[in-house]
Amino acid sequence: MALTHFPGDVKLGLNLGFYRTFAVPSIARVLAGTGKLTKQPRVRAKATGELMYTLIEHGLDTGEGEAAVQKLIRLHSGLAVSNEDFVYVLAAFCITPIRWIDDHSWRRTSQAEKSATHTFYSLLAERMGITDVPESFEDFTAWMDAFEVRTFRSTEEGYRLVAATRSLLSDRMPRFLSPLANGIFTCLLGDRLRETFALPRPFLLVRSLVSAALWARRFRMRRAHPHGLSSPHPSTH
Repeated sequence: MALTHFPGDVKLGLNLGFYRTFAVPSIARVLAGTGKLTKQPRVRAKATGELMYTLIEHGLDTGEGEAAVQKLIRLHSGLAVSNEDFVYVLAAFCITPIRWIDDHSWRRTSQAEKSATHTFYSLLAERMGITDVPESFEDFTAWMDAFEVRTFRSTEEGYRLVAATRSLLSDRMPRFLSPLANGIFTCLLGDRLRETFALPRPFLLVRSLVSAALWARRFRMRRAHPHGLSSPHPSTH
């Protein structure tokens, strides 16, 4: 999924999942407190992305994968983050890309792909000493939604994190869209995050442009995959 079928979608989904963690006050407090993400957002984002893609490309049980897991453990050791917060971070990375693909890519994900994604993050949790991960993708999704309803709050730390990292998405947009970058960024975050961070609702024109652009992108991708619109056989991973 990440390397062949949906490379751009998974990468964007992981970015959007990372933004969701800013809406959890306890996580935002830790991320803002270290200063690394607000002062050097690109460096931190690049380091996190490289670790995740090392695990995806090489697997959890290779030498490269084991080294990446140990680095993740070192980076997070000593942080005032609860086990439940760690579970939520994994949920955001697991579920947000799947939802983005199902809503906006050239086909929906299969049940096998959802299960494989859940298995990957469950095994990562096991190796990092994170417990109480729900036992299926569907249970994980329900858990994440309930957690967000219960915990999402607007905080100064969360708002600072969004402001510091906004350019990670907006800078990828074509230059001619620069005047609309803030509105497009807010559209991509979705209503729950926008309301949590008290961001202004984008103008109707911007919302319409984003919807049209995503439709056109999906149409173009479907034409590029004329024989692959249906999900793969359930036994395919």
